[in-house]
Amino acid sequence: MRQYRWLAVGGLMLWVGCQKPGEKQDEAQAQPPTPPTAVEAMVVEKGSLKKDVTASSVASGVSEVFVVSETQGKIQSVGFKLGDYVAKGAVLVGVDETLQRATLEQAKNAVASAEINLRVAEKLYKQGAAAEAELTGAQTQASGAAAGLESAQKAYNDCTIKAPISGYVAQKEPTVVAGNYLAPGALVARIVDISSLKTSVPVGEMEVGLLSKGMRAQIRVPAVGGAVFMGSVSAVAAGSDPATGSYAVEVQWRNTRDRAVKSGMSVRVTIQTKTQEEVILVPASAVVERDRKDAVFVATEGKAALRFVHLGRSAGNSVEVVDGLAVGDVLITTAMTTLMRGDSVVPTVGGMSEEKK
Repeated sequence: MRQYRWLAVGGLMLWVGCQKPGEKQDEAQAQPPTPPTAVEAMVVEKGSLKKDVTASSVASGVSEVFVVSETQGKIQSVGFKLGDYVAKGAVLVGVDETLQRATLEQAKNAVASAEINLRVAEKLYKQGAAAEAELTGAQTQASGAAAGLESAQKAYNDCTIKAPISGYVAQKEPTVVAGNYLAPGALVARIVDISSLKTSVPVGEMEVGLLSKGMRAQIRVPAVGGAVFMGSVSAVAAGSDPATGSYAVEVQWRNTRDRAVKSGMSVRVTIQTKTQEEVILVPASAVVERDRKDAVFVATEGKAALRFVHLGRSAGNSVEVVDGLAVGDVLITTAMTTLMRGDSVVPTVGGMSEEKK
């Protein structure tokens, strides 16, 4: 048995020794190489970053004020109703002014008396018949009387509550009725100027950089039959809302002649944006994550090369590449999830492979 085993081993060694040099290498070369991966690609170019920023919000008057009482007393007259148009300075509410009128008369008398005393003190001081302290006291009394008159005059004026702006009455407190008592700080009405309207829409940090004052905006109001108005961006917030992280962008537009759009109506705003500078733009889908960094694949001499990139602003399906790509690079846009560094690729750019080009 042992003899047969030795004969088998010897025969195998003899067969190996009889092989021609390079025969093993030929067998290895006979294995078919891995075919290159066919990929779609694009030539990197610069372009303008465009995007329509769309958001929903509510309309408000270009100017809105809450009218609050600064006096107290019995309401004698009410000169407005809900929905009325009131001009700036129009009397809204009249409050009983009996006490305030009496206080005002006392203040006027006090001023007159203090002025007489001051003139006498000044004359006596010049003659050397009064001390400087007496003159100072008279001056202080006169100043106090003047301040008292100013306060009394304001209290008297506050008994007549006037409209601070021109506009429509959007809210009237039900307690504002003749005969009721009005307390200081009580809300009387809310007046809105809806000749023009505004709205504040929230946008994200990747969009706010695309917006600037003066950009055109389209405003759609479903409540008035889907009417479309053209307006513009009037302000862009310099900081985000701590609660939401969004940035407020204010848009203004003119109302219709019949003031069809009311404060509080829902609106859909579309801001038309475009950057002035030319930037490198790539499809957002071409960006992958490698080693916890943003990266893309480019085709170089038939091989896939990995490039780490620094991204900037985004606009729809496009994203700005600030660093890592150059104009003219061939960017691979498909099969990124399966590609590895150094893989052989056949990129097709615009329907024609790079090899044919």
